[in-house]
Amino acid sequence: MRATRALQCVSLLTVVCAMSSFGVSLPGAQSPGGASAEPGRMVRPRQLVHVVADLEKTLAFYRDGVGFTVASPPASLTSSTLLHKVKSTSPNATARAATMTVPGSNLQFQIIQFSGVTATPFTQRLYDPGVTRFSIQVRDIDLAFARVKDRGIVVDTTSAGPVFTQRPRNTTRAVMMRDPDGFVFEFVQPGEPPRTEVPATSNVFNARSSLAVDNMERALAFYRDHLGFTVNSQPNFVNDAVLVLEGTLRAKARTAQTMPPGSNNMWVIWEFTDIERTRRAPAPQDPGASAISLEVENLPALLARLGRAGVVVETAVPVDLGGGHRGALVRSPDGLLVELVD
Repeated sequence: MRATRALQCVSLLTVVCAMSSFGVSLPGAQSPGGASAEPGRMVRPRQLVHVVADLEKTLAFYRDGVGFTVASPPASLTSSTLLHKVKSTSPNATARAATMTVPGSNLQFQIIQFSGVTATPFTQRLYDPGVTRFSIQVRDIDLAFARVKDRGIVVDTTSAGPVFTQRPRNTTRAVMMRDPDGFVFEFVQPGEPPRTEVPATSNVFNARSSLAVDNMERALAFYRDHLGFTVNSQPNFVNDAVLVLEGTLRAKARTAQTMPPGSNNMWVIWEFTDIERTRRAPAPQDPGASAISLEVENLPALLARLGRAGVVVETAVPVDLGGGHRGALVRSPDGLLVELVD
């Protein structure tokens, strides 16, 4: 009897392997997250990108004030889909960039300054669709806030300082700000001490990018169905304490927690209502513009699928970035620049 069962198992395994070898899908099989089973997929987040007016000034703020580590000091930028897009209409444009690492995060932070091209600066508002929010997690929020409060920031939180956001459930505190370039960022101190391998000498222990959108369902369809984000929580309205944090007491806001493929931290998607909003879709060279850069597999196939779905593709064909890498630039439904690199 045991020999018969063993033969049956071997036979079944043989059939399964044969079906897989010939590309036959098994019932119930699906790709991770909400991504399509078609070729072309996101692998991991690469970078959050800020376009700034003064590279050295911004670098000093995040290095000396926030506590990031410089991975690549200011230098000429050559391999970038953002630069390629700008040079397609302004051939004399140039750019310089610096890259920083965030303790505990596999998401890098890149800042870019363009020259030789007309640019229109603008200031972000945290509730406008297309705006990114840099959510930086810290051990001691009072220490973190003290290090930046006199460095040209604007505090949007109603109390002008850190507030409790989750009482009585926990003692999480946060403060919402805009950096000297007008980009939205926040410090968050969790209610429980973090479980992390980041040395205790670093106040920052992780960070993520949160995204403001016009329509929650449309945004989730883009990030889940096309890029493979996993939706960890259904959209829910935030409490009044969070609106105090945001400085938007008269508004309503819904959030959904998502996990990008390959990320070690969740990203939060925000939809505000009952407040005047402006969809942000700046040119790549505009100080105040932000972008997210994602590593992907099979870029041409992913671009073709996004194009069929009506996604705005800014670069018609993949750009040769050197070193065997290709890149492309698309827009999210909310106007955010999304760089795809394979």
